[in-house]
This record gives sequence, C-alpha cells and structure tokens, in this order.
Amino acid sequence: MTMLIRDIFKEFNEIIPSENAADWDNSGEQIQFSNESVNRVLTTLEVTNDVIDEAISRGCNLILSHHPLIFSKLNTISDKQPKQEMIMKLISNKISVYSAHTNYDIAEGGTSDYLTKQLKLKEVSVIPGTDGFAMAGLLKDEMKLGNFIKKACEITNTPLKEVRFTGDTEKTIRKVGLCAGAGSEFVLNAFNVGCDTYITGDVKYHTAQDSLDLGISVVDMGHFHTEKSFAVQAANIYGSQIKLIDNSIEFIPSEVDVNPFSML
Repeated sequence: MTMLIRDIFKEFNEIIPSENAADWDNSGEQIQFSNESVNRVLTTLEVTNDVIDEAISRGCNLILSHHPLIFSKLNTISDKQPKQEMIMKLISNKISVYSAHTNYDIAEGGTSDYLTKQLKLKEVSVIPGTDGFAMAGLLKDEMKLGNFIKKACEITNTPLKEVRFTGDTEKTIRKVGLCAGAGSEFVLNAFNVGCDTYITGDVKYHTAQDSLDLGISVVDMGHFHTEKSFAVQAANIYGSQIKLIDNSIEFIPSEVDVNPFSML
C-alpha cells in the first residue's frame, strides 16, 4: 500500500527534524492533504508557479522545497496576492507541500556541508557562534584567490560574471569559510577562526567594506548558486530513506530554474 501524506511527513521529520530549525523559521508542513496517497515527490529550492506547473505535469502530488512556501502570517487568502494565489492553485490540485529549510542547512549533507564537499575541503568543522550554519575547512593546497574563485565557480556551475568578491585576486588562501544561502553576518566569526576567505550569498555593501578592514576576502556567489544543490541532494537524502519503507515512491528533482536574477 502506498504511503499517505501524513505518514511521509512524519518520516521527513524523522530524517531531518524540523525541531532543529531556527526559531524564526517555518520549516516542516506547509500544505497537507493528510489522507492522500503519495504519488511522486518533486524536490525544489523554491515553490514558484512554474514549479507548481511542473509538479502537475509530472504527476507529483507532493512538493519538498527548501525555502518555506508560507513564511509570514497570512491574514487572508486572496487571488489578488501572488503567493496566496499559488497556495490556492496547490490546494485546487491537491498538492501537499513540505519545506526543509534551516534544519536542512545545518544537517549532515545539508547545504553548507555539501558545499564543503564540492570544494573538497579538509579538516572541516562548524564555525563557533554561527548556530551550525557556517563551516570552515582547508584546501588541499594554497591557491591564489582569483584562481580559487574560478575553480569554485567551475565546480558549482556558477557563472563567473555573477560573482562579487572583496580583496586581491593575487592573495594566497588556504582556509575557507562558507555558509550556503545568506550568511554574511558570520564574516567576523570566519575571520576569528583564521579563514582567509569566506563564501556566502546576499552580501551587503557595509559587510563588504568591513571585510576589507578585517583582511578577509568575501566571495558572494549568490543565494541561489550556493543552495541550488537542494533539488538533487534532497531527492537523494530523503528519497534513499523513504524507499526503504516504500520503494514505489519516486523523488524527482525539479528542472525549473528558480533563480530570480538575470544578467545581461
């Protein structure tokens, strides 16, 4: 018998507990048709109209997203509001939604941990004072900052023209700090543990200026590019565990590009 939505939600919470999410977060159940059988699961970084259409066209009645569909309090449900219109569209098509956000970020194999593996960092550890979100490790060999940025872009399939950074491209680096998504508030923490450079997204002007004063290079690879691994990795992490219970359930990584930014 195929697993029910309520049962797979419980299993999701066993795999990576939503209780581990930050207090301000809204990880876990977003929309639940508890007594519906799970057909197929679409994994995605973000729930958008295009992703919903993809779920419908591919026969998925469950979306597993990284970013929560519902984040702030909803006082009304109106088709005049884009986010709420999406919720109505999901409900009318009986599509459930579950989000694994900050609890996934800090999990083994989660966004930051996976980024350390992509970059092949050694002696990886959590940076103190970052609640598990930021990590640091060593490159196998010293590199020039400019060469490292090019290599990181190649490894993560990030267009070089979309990357911003501070510091001298000729600077030699070895210890790398990182936080997938938006983690610019942890630059000082990375500096305090001896990081030569720090990778994250959504870096503000004043944070960039502060990094120059500290002498740590900050590489802003963008929120999307540091977290886009979620669709594939979540399908692997959750899918491998669920298949031990119900091998008929298929986890499908979304093929929709949800990056909101474009470059000329």
